[in-house]
Amino acid sequence: MPSTLLLALTTTTGPTRLPPSTLPSTLGPTAFPPPASHPHGASQPGNARTQEYQRTATIRNQVNLKKPTLKLQNVPGSADRMVICFTFDASAPCRVVIALNAAEETRKGCCLRSEASLPPALAYDKGLEQKFPRSDEVVPAALTLPQSRLQELLSLPAGGDRMPVVIRLEALTDEGRADGRDLHSLEPGSELPHWVQTQTTYARVLREEDGSLGLRVVKQKIWVKGEAYELQEIYGMEQNKGVAMGLPATATGDGLEEVDGNECVICLSASRDTAALPCRHMCMCHQCASALKTQTNKCPICRNEIESLLHIKINKGGASKPA
Repeated sequence: MPSTLLLALTTTTGPTRLPPSTLPSTLGPTAFPPPASHPHGASQPGNARTQEYQRTATIRNQVNLKKPTLKLQNVPGSADRMVICFTFDASAPCRVVIALNAAEETRKGCCLRSEASLPPALAYDKGLEQKFPRSDEVVPAALTLPQSRLQELLSLPAGGDRMPVVIRLEALTDEGRADGRDLHSLEPGSELPHWVQTQTTYARVLREEDGSLGLRVVKQKIWVKGEAYELQEIYGMEQNKGVAMGLPATATGDGLEEVDGNECVICLSASRDTAALPCRHMCMCHQCASALKTQTNKCPICRNEIESLLHIKINKGGASKPA
């Protein structure tokens, strides 16, 4: 069950470094600031500076929407209306909340502000590869979108505080279950308490090449113990552990070069277990990274400046532990 993410976390208001966690971990999306823009080229002698190591923190993630599966689909029997569809995993009972043309208030527990009342949340049991909506489920009318509504969402300006489509998967934390909490006590889109863990996916409506309307994920966040974190990928991690949750191994989502194979790009023999930050290329073994940091401050893949190194200890049995 993919119920854990290996994360180096960045809050939505600024970077936060956490001590190593004792939770078990598997591989998944990782939260970092976006890569800095630097001119390409080899570093000059004397310009190298010692890079500091960061340790990973692990978080038990109970819900995950698979970004490549998010799409719009025609409602059976209707030529004008469409419904949002996606596949997700849940290691605990959860519910799905969808908001349209909504803004998130980070300082108010990530509550969602929408022009209209949010549709009722839909409850799901735990399980892998779950479909939303279920094939046997009657989709609430509020979740079926006419073409006119989709055109309104398509015209929303990029970069504004409102997002056309917001999908939130909610589950109780272990503490919440122990305390007898109930997700049904929360109004959809309301301020999130500490006893709830969520993953929120933000998407835009766009026109596909064939003229049809589709959805494209802009970002994902998780809410854990009263803090919100944005998820990003580590490029090269999937080849070491199979395809991780999120983007496939063949795509990075932002145009950065992916790393093929699982060998260190320097010695070409040891397995890579160290990522350069902020570019997030996991391309070196720990030994080569230790030697490299005293000689150059450039990533071997993209040649961007390395600000720090993230060492991820990967066990052959399948679990990952903080370095």
